[in-house]
Amino acid sequence: MKARQTNPARQVGRYASTKDLLYEAAAALFVERGYDDTTMADIAERAGTSRRTAFNHFPSKGDIPMLWTRRMADRALEAITASAEQETSERIKDFFRLINQEVTAKPELSRQMMLGWTAATGPIRYESQLLADLTPLLRDGQAHGQIDQMVDVAVVARTLSDVYMGVIYRWVRDQGTSETLQSMAEGGINLILSAIRPHT
Repeated sequence: MKARQTNPARQVGRYASTKDLLYEAAAALFVERGYDDTTMADIAERAGTSRRTAFNHFPSKGDIPMLWTRRMADRALEAITASAEQETSERIKDFFRLINQEVTAKPELSRQMMLGWTAATGPIRYESQLLADLTPLLRDGQAHGQIDQMVDVAVVARTLSDVYMGVIYRWVRDQGTSETLQSMAEGGINLILSAIRPHT
């Protein structure tokens, strides 16, 4: 009897759709119940999968906020890649502005994801998701003479990432503030970008 062959592309698609189902289930539950009061069993049940399948896709609940961050950054990066002719500092500002828009569009989801990220000791366990995005942008700007040649772009990327993460934490903590996330983020980001311009 001939063995049944499986289509690798179909398997990848199935894997992705299951992961998406789990992610969407988790996002809905985090908003409804809060990150702390949602279990992986709850997420699996809402997604219509087994607990084992849920853990295959997300070994820990703390991996879900990681995906949330990565997806937002990917969408922002895709958008600014389309405007490669723009000056580097403006592209970086746009990158953060687009993430800000996504964060503020769903404030309670963003709050729960950030609380989950912190509860899972994300800042300690993982390198910032933004470093891999910012470093090539900064290097490109340096190659085009838009950033001082003496600047260490790795340090700048880390500083931008650290400042932005600090702003996000403050925004989550101070939910009643009248200050927008965009205005909170702009000050630090603009200060860093102005410091790395070529000296004349």
